[in-house]
Amino acid sequence: MKNKFTIVIAIISFLLIFDANAQTKKVEIMQVEFNSSKDDFAPTLTQNGRFMFFTSDQNSRKQKAFLVERTSSGWGTPEELNKEINDGSEVGAIALTPDGQSMIFAAYEHDKLGLGRTDLYSARKVYGVWTDIQNLGPNVNTAYWESQPTLSSDGNTMFFASDRPGGYGGIDIYMCTRTKDGWTKATNLGNVINSADDDLAPVLGADNKLLSFASNRPGGVGGFDIYISRYQGNAFSAPKNAGEPINSSADDLFYNSKANSDIAFFASDRSGGEGGFDIYMAVPNPYESEAVVLVQGTVKDKTNDQPLGSKVTVTDLRSGKKVADLRSDDVTGNYYAVLQPGKSYSITAQRPGYVFYSERYEVPPTEKGHVENKDIYLTPLEGGTTRLLIFFDFDKTDLQDESIPELERTIEFLKENTNVRIQLEGHTDDVGSDEYNDKLSLSRANAAKTYLVNAGIDDKRIKTAGLGKRHPLVKGTSDEARATNRRVEMKIVK
Repeated sequence: MKNKFTIVIAIISFLLIFDANAQTKKVEIMQVEFNSSKDDFAPTLTQNGRFMFFTSDQNSRKQKAFLVERTSSGWGTPEELNKEINDGSEVGAIALTPDGQSMIFAAYEHDKLGLGRTDLYSARKVYGVWTDIQNLGPNVNTAYWESQPTLSSDGNTMFFASDRPGGYGGIDIYMCTRTKDGWTKATNLGNVINSADDDLAPVLGADNKLLSFASNRPGGVGGFDIYISRYQGNAFSAPKNAGEPINSSADDLFYNSKANSDIAFFASDRSGGEGGFDIYMAVPNPYESEAVVLVQGTVKDKTNDQPLGSKVTVTDLRSGKKVADLRSDDVTGNYYAVLQPGKSYSITAQRPGYVFYSERYEVPPTEKGHVENKDIYLTPLEGGTTRLLIFFDFDKTDLQDESIPELERTIEFLKENTNVRIQLEGHTDDVGSDEYNDKLSLSRANAAKTYLVNAGIDDKRIKTAGLGKRHPLVKGTSDEARATNRRVEMKIVK
């Protein structure tokens, strides 16, 4: 009996070991092609992964900010960012908004704008040039060292490292949020993340949940190790050491997970590299962020197909709250946005002289992660028409709550363009008679008009029409097609 028991235990142990090994993929660590004999570190990817910003002293003895592009043949040759960014004695550690049109960066002695030893600054990309450098001010910066920022996917939450007094260790991680009045007062992230030692180099994943950072706390593999935490409920989980081969006997930091990918980038001064710190790629990424929807495309003039720089707003339709203020590129018209699972969004493009345009995106909780390609066409004000994201239930004229953000956007549009008069045209699905649907569609247009008038828009500026079921936006008899065809469009009539 004893031998049989021993054999059973041995078989179970073997199966457990086999199952664990089957689920554990070997992580391969590779250098990127553009590492130099100097320090190269702090990799930051644009959301589509085509461009990487990083910090290096490869062109001098001073740290500067660099940009490198990935092509079909691999990474290209790094280039220093323009002098307006690299004007400090030491510059680098860049964080980007997902559209790639705004950045936060760290600099020491930057054009006499600094409040302390190293401060955080913002910059905007205008017609291909990084400009409008602004110190983030005393809510963020102190007389001490502030550096290594990372931004949430909406650009409204920032984590960074600082050695200011009052923390838990020598260097701690802090957080602040962006409001219409600027950044809030930075607060310490607390002793779940921060230790009595140095905690720095935070990187937030595209899912806004995965937080990686580096620490030299006891129990690590080397000097600075990479640690992983996830936002669960209303707090970050206790950090987990990323282990080997991500960590080594040297210093490892700035762990950056590419969205919807099994690739991660990080920096290390481990042996076998090209210089001091080098940038490495880990495949497969053992610490992926959760799946998101990456929406990308080009904003264009509908009349001539030319790219347009425009304001791009992401709105949570259920809560009615604006999620992110982004921009399309002034030169290429390209825009990017990150949408989280389990929500309903609108993405709206706006530019002076044009009618705004919105598109709705339903992202299910079970989203597996993908890229949505959608070009946006804006029509000039004169004669322009746009489909409003105004929603109705079947055979109803009551405005759904998801319609409110678009109606408020229409109110802003009419207040900004006081000489504009519009016609609201109601449409129905294909169920019912022409006569019934004509009346129903007119009632829906009038419901939208009533909302605008109650908000102070002169009713003489708004005509209404009911076009029934004669102009479907999409063909088909599915519930989705019929819901799409139950709509209101806005036409500029003067």
